[in-house]
Amino acid sequence: MKNLSVEQKQKYREKKKARIQKIRKVLSDLTDEQRQEMIDRLGIVVTIEGHPLTPYNTCFLYSQTEIPVTVVGGFQQWRKAGRTVKKGEKSLLIFVPSKTGETKEDANASEEDIFFFTAAVFDVSQTAQLEDEKEQLK
Repeated sequence: MKNLSVEQKQKYREKKKARIQKIRKVLSDLTDEQRQEMIDRLGIVVTIEGHPLTPYNTCFLYSQTEIPVTVVGGFQQWRKAGRTVKKGEKSLLIFVPSKTGETKEDANASEEDIFFFTAAVFDVSQTAQLEDEKEQLK
């Protein structure tokens, strides 16, 4: 995004926002039972660190792609693991919690507000082993 003009960045953000809203609408129409049925049918997704994703994030991933999703990680996480994202692969989005860390004076305690932002992840099927890692194995 560094080389994009201000107008191109704005269009990208609007497109991403519309994509997220569309997927969230589909997911919000599902009942908890339907979400659980989807997960039971398609399987649990874990991160590259081995942490299982929430049922909501799992359904969010399945609603974005046709490929079977198994293990996901960010671009840098895959690089650290000795893999690289294949050229032309489209990222999948998940919701990641974050805390603002603001203190509430009226409660006399630090109450952190939790909000969510989207993070781009890739499935292991969208990655390939790094070339120098292949050389070391020979």
